[in-house]
Amino acid sequence: MCYFLRLHKLSNKEGTVGTTKLTRKEILAEDPVHQTIMRLIDLFRENGKMIGIIAAIAVLLAVGIYGGLQYLENRESQAQEQLGKGIELFHAQISTDAADNPYSSGSNPMFRTDNAKYEAAAKEFSAALDRHGFGKVSVAARYYLALCQLRTGKNREAIQNLESVASNSRDRTMGFLAKKVLATHYANSGNSKAAAEILDGMLKDPQCQLPREELVLQLSRALNAQGKRDAAVKLLRDASSQGPAFSAYMQQLVMELDKLQKAPVATPQLQTVRP
Repeated sequence: MCYFLRLHKLSNKEGTVGTTKLTRKEILAEDPVHQTIMRLIDLFRENGKMIGIIAAIAVLLAVGIYGGLQYLENRESQAQEQLGKGIELFHAQISTDAADNPYSSGSNPMFRTDNAKYEAAAKEFSAALDRHGFGKVSVAARYYLALCQLRTGKNREAIQNLESVASNSRDRTMGFLAKKVLATHYANSGNSKAAAEILDGMLKDPQCQLPREELVLQLSRALNAQGKRDAAVKLLRDASSQGPAFSAYMQQLVMELDKLQKAPVATPQLQTVRP
């Protein structure tokens, strides 16, 4: 529209005296679209080589990003398959008649000993970690690898992996499960103080979705093992008055509370002072 208005003005710029004929060059010079196209042509003419290089780099980057995403997706898929296989081996059956090949009797794996089962599962979890070091797949693989290590006597490696899972922010549920396993390990190893600190922290964390009654039960035992019987009794009383009366864990809480209350309290022996 702007072009036609200009053309109209140019054709009548002498008023009523007469009309002025414009050449094709003059008409095109007044066209803004034509001017823009000509500028672009001049730009490509002057910098054509550089623009071509930039375009080629952009294409290579796009292809590289796509290929990288495809590569990561394949690795993720393989890691998930190995994680699933590891979990299957972790829960395999034990039989003295099992063959060397755990799948020789069918689709359900079978091992002769627990140690052989956990060693085989640990290999799959380690392979899943090597293929995919980030994300929830790696967190789950590290958690199960730690469980296998605990069951095969590799406690130091297991604790390191559990602490790594417990401190992760990708999967909080798996992190709390790792803390619970750590607390159980410390309690069974005689380090009731470390176990109590972990359990107390979990109970105070509003994001912890693990059964509260079970954590209270474990914490009460850890406190009692430290000689803090009164604190354990109070903890059990408070928990038993808040939860559902007919839950499985609540019944255990009541039984644990009854056992602690009936247990004889050790009284300090008075020393005889001799004159």
